[in-house]
Amino acid sequence: MCVTNETFASLQEWGIEVRKACLDRGENLHTVSEAIGHSYSAITSLISGRVVKTNYLEIAKKINDHLGVTILPKKPQLPSNEWCAAVRTKLFMQKMSIGQLSEETGFSRDRLSLVLNGHTMDDPVIERINGVLNIEVPVIPSSSE
Repeated sequence: MCVTNETFASLQEWGIEVRKACLDRGENLHTVSEAIGHSYSAITSLISGRVVKTNYLEIAKKINDHLGVTILPKKPQLPSNEWCAAVRTKLFMQKMSIGQLSEETGFSRDRLSLVLNGHTMDDPVIERINGVLNIEVPVIPSSSE
């Protein structure tokens, strides 16, 4: 089924629809990933909202076409490039590595990297980074919706 009606829903609502469609078709996300040519981890990361890559809509459309889902996920808010750059600048100025920031914040390097690379919005991580590094740049610019 080709997606022709581009109705958008939250990433969470879309993920629920994808899971329902898998159950209805007797498929799992492994078979979906093989069918559409994207890795299982890319698909599960998108469906769970943990990682939203720039090609998220392309992947979502392939999933939808395969499963017959008719809604698409809206892209969630992600940390701004300005905030990510401010964090990298502070790390450089303080000669601090991601490993050291991990120790200071109590979050894993992987979790920090997802936020610092602008792939996920993780409020507890952002708040702790802002506190540890004294970041004053807003995570979402005021001109954003």
